[in-house]
Amino acid sequence: MSGTRALDLPGTAEELERYRRGGLRLAAGGFALAVLALVCFGFLPEDPPWAEDLAGFACVGGATACAFGLVRLPNVRRFRRILASGPWSAHPATVVSRHWSGEAVVLAAVDGGGLLPLRVIASRARWQEARPAPTGVLWWCGDSRGGGVLAAPGGGPLFRARPVRGTAARRRLLAVAEEARLAGLPVPAQPQAGPGVPHAPSSVSVPSYARFAAHAESWAVTPRRRKRPRRPEPDVRAAAWWRVRALRGTAGLAQVWGGLAVLVLYGALTATDVLWPEEGAEGGVPTGSLLLLTAAAAWTLWASFQVWNRGLPVVRVLVRAALAPVPVERRYALVPAPIGEGTALVVFPAHGGPDDRPEAVLPLLPPDRPVGPTGTVELRGWLDRDAEDGDADGAPVVVAWCDGRPLWPSGPYLEAGSADGAALLEALADLLEAEPAPEPTAQD
Repeated sequence: MSGTRALDLPGTAEELERYRRGGLRLAAGGFALAVLALVCFGFLPEDPPWAEDLAGFACVGGATACAFGLVRLPNVRRFRRILASGPWSAHPATVVSRHWSGEAVVLAAVDGGGLLPLRVIASRARWQEARPAPTGVLWWCGDSRGGGVLAAPGGGPLFRARPVRGTAARRRLLAVAEEARLAGLPVPAQPQAGPGVPHAPSSVSVPSYARFAAHAESWAVTPRRRKRPRRPEPDVRAAAWWRVRALRGTAGLAQVWGGLAVLVLYGALTATDVLWPEEGAEGGVPTGSLLLLTAAAAWTLWASFQVWNRGLPVVRVLVRAALAPVPVERRYALVPAPIGEGTALVVFPAHGGPDDRPEAVLPLLPPDRPVGPTGTVELRGWLDRDAEDGDADGAPVVVAWCDGRPLWPSGPYLEAGSADGAALLEALADLLEAEPAPEPTAQD
């Protein structure tokens, strides 16, 4: 990687330009909203009073959005300077969510030089775009003293990161990294950032079963530890789907419960005359009270529509696939997903050797129980399902059964020969340990 720069990677350059355009759009949209609110404010009548309050809220919101957009422009120059100063390097990483101090990450040095605690400078919502599993892989460009740029494998999205200050804070983060055995994890293959140099393996160089199995053993996926262990999910063969936690999340019921909870809270406060004044009281109905009620009602209706229009059809197809009568046995390697807390089930022929290439890959939701990193699974579902079953593109739906329990998918079954399957396999290959160079053969 000598002589190369992180900015030379096409994906990184595109992500930097996307970040800049997003800032310009946010600043322009916020400015337009603030100006429109000010113009409307001058023509609004005195009655009703909530109209002026609404215009004031819109003006403040537009000005805030404009400020956030303008802040991105100096960040673009800072990103460009850092990314032009050196290459990307891939590191095992442990992510720590701190309630009051923001997100943090600990990187393991690729040369065995120790651990680097970093503070991520980004909102929690944006950090979710690249946040790996509790232990995963991140790309880094920078130095340990002045900070640098973090990115998901592949070169984006981009995040500014600085070293964590404070001895106590660093000690706590290092303790988490040591508990996760971060320093003992294998070093992933390093990215190659250069003009015209591909950063991902081609389809003919997809790693073998032996490499995926070794990766799965090293990064054994275990469910997040909890103070009180969760009860096992009911068996979908004998229980209604809404009793299965993973299917409730897939349907989107949590969003509906959240909106209903706000409406119930609003009703309770209204009944006690906290939000709604008594009859004949001065001042009328508070504007904030009306806005809260409108927002909660709109959110509940939208979430309910999403559950009915999208969630329920997906859940019905998943249940049908899980209860399909004829299983197909396959070998697997369970590896962490490149982004998020999900996992990926890399599927191989049932009878083969260590040099077999993947048949397919199945994205999974985070398991609620320990699952072996390798083994055999039973695949159930309709691999030739058409688009009328609830998926616009007709992608196959498969549910994997392991040890008599389902592993619920987060996406369709992607065959290795498809474009989406090859792209996901290449993203997973970016996380693998570097393949040892072949030994030179002796010449006669």
